[in-house]
Amino acid sequence: MARDSSRNAADAGGLVGPDVVAACGLSAVPALGASSLARIALEFGSLHEAVEAGPRAIAERNAKLKLKQEALDYLERDPDLEELGAWAVGAAKAAGARVVLLGDEWYPPRLREIANPPPVLYVRGSLVAEARRVAVVGSREPDEQGMEIARSFGDALARAGITVVSGGARGVDTAAHDGAFWGSGPSVAVLGCGIDVVYPPENGEIFERIARSAGAVVSEFPPGTPPTQQNFPRRNRTIAGLCDAIVVVRAALQSGALITANHAAQAGRRIFAVPGDPGNPKAAGSNELLRARGVKPATNALDLLEAMGWPIPDELVRPAADEAQRSVDPGFPDSPAQQPEKPVTDEMVVDEESLQLWRMLDERTPAHVDDLAQRAGMTAPEALRKLSELEQKGMCLQRPGKYFLRR
Repeated sequence: MARDSSRNAADAGGLVGPDVVAACGLSAVPALGASSLARIALEFGSLHEAVEAGPRAIAERNAKLKLKQEALDYLERDPDLEELGAWAVGAAKAAGARVVLLGDEWYPPRLREIANPPPVLYVRGSLVAEARRVAVVGSREPDEQGMEIARSFGDALARAGITVVSGGARGVDTAAHDGAFWGSGPSVAVLGCGIDVVYPPENGEIFERIARSAGAVVSEFPPGTPPTQQNFPRRNRTIAGLCDAIVVVRAALQSGALITANHAAQAGRRIFAVPGDPGNPKAAGSNELLRARGVKPATNALDLLEAMGWPIPDELVRPAADEAQRSVDPGFPDSPAQQPEKPVTDEMVVDEESLQLWRMLDERTPAHVDDLAQRAGMTAPEALRKLSELEQKGMCLQRPGKYFLRR
């Protein structure tokens, strides 16, 4: 059975050796994390040799391995680890992903530097081993200004040739990935679930676009792993390990972004935070982070690029008029005097239907294209086309997930 399983893995995932099957099989055992797998490899000589010895042999050495009870119970049931590995390789292949092992030349060197790096990465798209990367992280429910700042960082970093890394979550993560699209650069989304699980569901299109646009969707979890709360600290650790630096845009005092910053500090990465309004609870964590030794303020991507000593493109130093409209402040609300309203006339609108859509928009509460289309009595694709025309005219702003604001 074990030989057949290994052969099936090769058929399912391309050219797959026994080391890949062993790593995927053991990493799919419940409660076996990176540190446990590292101890197993050390005890048996390699993960492949551990699988060859069998699950009961692994369980019998628990005095040295110190496995969690859940993992021990599973191994004592004598599962076929090669068959489990073959299944994982096949599931990854079906999701359009490949397997990258810790010892592979394609494994990112920066991630390899951290203590107990993930032994297995499931990768959709292109994960370049050597690249300058910056993580842009923050709240899942930031204020509107936080979304703008995250998008601006993603945009500017992409234009500077920096790969943007985030967690693919709602809020700041999504805005950072969206900004990288604007800047025509790659981004990396690190998931807290299996590579074949789309979470959050509304970001499926973003993940597809990342994988198709010279970026990568990455997970250290076996296929089919649901997005449980206990997974996200591990996901945040991988985000920090992949990067040269991290910038926290918006974070409450208990935000997971602060966990990412802590992992970044342990890995010796540079940490930046965007100052926020002292009265904004969604900025309390990032403001508190700025009190920590070594954390630097960054009001925009230029601050970060200068601190890192990286080249700054001319287009960021002398932005064009349309780019200037997207520049952000240090994180404090503008006074009314700093935000002169532009008169909007009916002549600026393409047609009556577009004007109707524009009148439905609000400056603070985003509206989804499906709701706008239903209220306007038109199809969603038609409404999206007209809203895109309004966006080009500077009359509205599009947010991730096809939400729109009046400008």
